Amino acid sequence: MDFTQEKQLVEKAKESLEAFDRLYEHYLPRIYGYVLNRSRNREVAEDVTSQTFIKAMTKIKSFRYQGYSFGAWLYRIAHNTMIDFFRKNPDIKVAEADEVESEDRADLSAERLERQRIIIEALRRLPRQYQEVLSLKFFEDLENEEIADILGCKKETLAVKLHRSLRAFEKVVREEGLEKSLNIS
Repeated sequence: MDFTQEKQLVEKAKESLEAFDRLYEHYLPRIYGYVLNRSRNREVAEDVTSQTFIKAMTKIKSFRYQGYSFGAWLYRIAHNTMIDFFRKNPDIKVAEADEVESEDRADLSAERLERQRIIIEALRRLPRQYQEVLSLKFFEDLENEEIADILGCKKETLAVKLHRSLRAFEKVVREEGLEKSLNIS
């Protein structure tokens, strides 16, 4: 869905549940994947994703395009909802990455799976703020402007965070001797 289509659909969704349902179907996999990647807990991901879309549905009439997309707005809601969820439920533990890996990975090569495991393991060793920046950039494939909106920071601040996150990731990979596995020289 391009920006113009999204904008038209958002305007329709302000008046029609059917139009909102189309937005829901389009963004559900992305928002769920983002929350699952951050929480590593399927139940938490389902709860937070549901809460995110409920909030979006109730607040969509107040949404205005102000330099960011509807998708970035949804990610921001998901981000804030996840923070609230973990504040209210401090006893909920984050699952191990192995527990949330998809069962439908039969089509992936062993080499690709190993690279993915190494990347996830290296990411898990980073501070949470670095994990989030890198996840939004490389797993969710968002633009820097959208990421800055989601995280509530300026683009310049995000550039610094992204640079530091990448350097920290590279350092972890080198310390663990994983650069050859990831073809990093």
